Amino acid sequence: MIVDELFHLKDYAAIHPAFEAVARFLASHDVVAMADGRYDFGCEGGWVNLQTISPKDGSQAVLETHRRMIDVQVPLTGDERIGYAPGPTADDTDYDAEKDILFYPGQAFDTILAVRRGMFAIFFPQDAHAPGITPVAMRKAVFKLPMPDIVWTHETVKP
Repeated sequence: MIVDELFHLKDYAAIHPAFEAVARFLASHDVVAMADGRYDFGCEGGWVNLQTISPKDGSQAVLETHRRMIDVQVPLTGDERIGYAPGPTADDTDYDAEKDILFYPGQAFDTILAVRRGMFAIFFPQDAHAPGITPVAMRKAVFKLPMPDIVWTHETVKP
C-alpha cells in the first residue's frame, strides 16, 4: 500500500509503468467534469472508473482485495478515509473471478488512511482495503492496473 501526493505518482513508474499513464491521464483530462463510467487511460488491460460515492461511515465500509489488479484510488472532490488491513483476512472461497474482487464482510480493519483531494492511494493484491468512508457524497477515480504475470491467493502472501 502506498499513500502519497499526486505530483509524486509518476515517480512510482519503476514499480509499474502504468503509474505514469495514470498521472498523464489525470493531467490531461478534466476528470471532475467527466460523467461517471469506465474509461481507457492508456494502459493495456487497465481502465479507470469515475464514480460518485454516497456518504458512508466506517461501520458500513467492507474490506476487499483483488488478485489480478492494482487499485489506484484518487479522491477528486473531497477527502476520503479508507480502512486498511495488511494481508488477506479470510479464506478466498467467495472470490468473484469475473469482477476480480473478494469481500470480507464483518472483518475489522486496524488502520484508517486519510486520503485527501490531491493525493492517491495504491492498493496491491495483498492490501485489504475498505474504501468510501466519507461524510458527504464525493467523486473519485479508481484506476485498475493489471498485475504482471501473477495470480494472488492467500498462499502467495503468507510469510
